[in-house]
Amino acid sequence: MLHKTSYLHGFHLVATDGEIGHIDDFLLDANWTVRYLVVDTSNWIGGRSVLVSPSAIDEIDPSAEKIRVRLTREEIKNSPSVGTADVERVETLPRVLIL
Repeated sequence: MLHKTSYLHGFHLVATDGEIGHIDDFLLDANWTVRYLVVDTSNWIGGRSVLVSPSAIDEIDPSAEKIRVRLTREEIKNSPSVGTADVERVETLPRVLIL
């Protein structure tokens, strides 16, 4: 089944031992393959955004707005931060609205 990334934005991430944050963004490679979920763990471990491989996904539950992964909260906590990703600088700048 296909899922729109815009729909999955904000879904809660559930580790094997409990919730750990929510989906904030997705990182795609040059072939448009999702390489990482960007997970905001600010409610759990001090405001970090971490990268989680989509291969860790166990289940997507659209009705509960949850994504279950085969990782523990500790493994997610120790995941690389979004700052370590090789993202083009222009893509990290805040959006600007000119009126």
